Amino acid sequence: MITSMHLADLVGVGCGLLAALFVASGIPKIRRPFELAIALVRFGIVKRVRPALGRLLGVVEVAVGIAVALSPALLPASVAALLLLAAFTAVIVRSLAAGQNVECACFGTGEKTSWATVARNGVLIGVALFVAVAGETPTADQRIIGILIGTVLTCGYLLLSTLAVVKPFSAGLDPQER
Repeated sequence: MITSMHLADLVGVGCGLLAALFVASGIPKIRRPFELAIALVRFGIVKRVRPALGRLLGVVEVAVGIAVALSPALLPASVAALLLLAAFTAVIVRSLAAGQNVECACFGTGEKTSWATVARNGVLIGVALFVAVAGETPTADQRIIGILIGTVLTCGYLLLSTLAVVKPFSAGLDPQER
């Protein structure tokens, strides 16, 4: 049985994971908004490349990440995270169903959308939903530990994601295969 203390620990980890992922996703969009602006055109969200929109979305993601990490009222912050993730996932599913394979600019790594992207977002939607409905507010210590765990998980994911895109260990006899 999960006690109240253990539930708050899990909520702290959920907050930390969401915070780390949203900040890690938002910062590249703020620094290089053009990639997301192109992705928004490819996804059919807008008709013209609008870097200011890419930057704005990055700012929103960072703000949601900070809110999930620090806000004393977790419900609004976790619902904001949930809505963003649901919207992103809906756009990706629509694109994949249409046969598109778009560079999503999710973390600035050149990652192309796939059903694995949908699965990842599904897990994150579950985390955001858990944080929203758990009814527990983690203590400051639980949030700090959650942020540390979330940061480690996020760094691990980003490392694997980047390696999948860059493929530094692929070997080929022809230099043009890379």
